[in-house]
Amino acid sequence: MYKSVTFEVIGDQRLHCESCENRVTRLLKGMEGVSKVRAQAGNQRIEVLVDNAVLDDAAIAKRLSAAGYQTRSDSSPTASSN
Repeated sequence: MYKSVTFEVIGDQRLHCESCENRVTRLLKGMEGVSKVRAQAGNQRIEVLVDNAVLDDAAIAKRLSAAGYQTRSDSSPTASSN
């Protein structure tokens, strides 16, 4: 089942511009199980549609952390079968 996970960037390194948004999008879309990514510098949020049978929130947070982004997440299941 797919679920939507929203990560809020809370650390010192922030999403500042479209280039930052694109970097995070490419970083996460390369992970197996990630269907969609929407990074938003304006509100410091990263929305991810993920197949939780393949990938969990912690793995995504770890990838973001390795790129320098400290985050916290809020997830909710969705009925999408995409």
